[in-house]
Amino acid sequence: MNMKSNKINPTPYGLHIALVFALLMVSPAGFSQDSAIADPRPVPRGEDGHIHFEPPPGESGIWGRRSGGSLVTNPGSYEAARTTGARVHIDDIPIQPWAKALTNYRHEKFLASEPYTRCKPAGGPRQLMSPYGLEIVTIADQQRIVILNISNAQSYRIIYTDDRDHPENLRPSYFGHSVGHWEGDTLVVDTVGMNEKSWMSRDGLPHTDRLHLVERFSRPAFDTVNYEVTFDDPGAYTAPWVSGFELGWQEEDEIFEYICQENNLSPESMLGDGRLSKITP
Repeated sequence: MNMKSNKINPTPYGLHIALVFALLMVSPAGFSQDSAIADPRPVPRGEDGHIHFEPPPGESGIWGRRSGGSLVTNPGSYEAARTTGARVHIDDIPIQPWAKALTNYRHEKFLASEPYTRCKPAGGPRQLMSPYGLEIVTIADQQRIVILNISNAQSYRIIYTDDRDHPENLRPSYFGHSVGHWEGDTLVVDTVGMNEKSWMSRDGLPHTDRLHLVERFSRPAFDTVNYEVTFDDPGAYTAPWVSGFELGWQEEDEIFEYICQENNLSPESMLGDGRLSKITP
């Protein structure tokens, strides 16, 4: 639904943004529910023996972030209760003072300058945090894996699995350059070359173009993907640190057309935090 309007909503700005983000996180039935019992079906595998993240032939389904899927527990978050299931506390990550201050500022303003509401794509963990689900597709004959997400900019990310190296003089981009290899049943993805135009997570944590991600995808059960990510960004952190979350399987759902501009329910937030503060972080 296109909600464009020339009128300013009289609802208090902070409350409006909080409501908008709550609406953005509404997922198809089942996404927010953790499975009490793991699906007993065998994990799909390709002809090469590696696990696949797709459904079995003739079936359908997509992945969605389970509840508690934040990168850090953050009492200062505008939605602190949602972060309590994270694997690491924000006080325990080696974040530089300026980056911590920027994180706090973003939450103080209810993520008013969130690139997501401006239809900007996001790579790394943020791509997996987007609502409405995603597909992880293996293209065996091209030796690559593609992550297709519905919301955000309905964009895709390529993970090359043909033993190539990162190119020299890489121009920073939203998704960066990703190469992957298998360690047993775990897909290990190395990514560099991400720009600073998007946020690496919905938690508001910043990054610089020096960011180096190492992501590990495994499928311990048919209905579960375990995602672990190591952040190495000397521009924003004093040492590498690790977090992650789980994705859950949504049976029979499929990706659908999502045009970000037409589905944007928050035209007021496009004005950003400049409306609220003269400070530009």
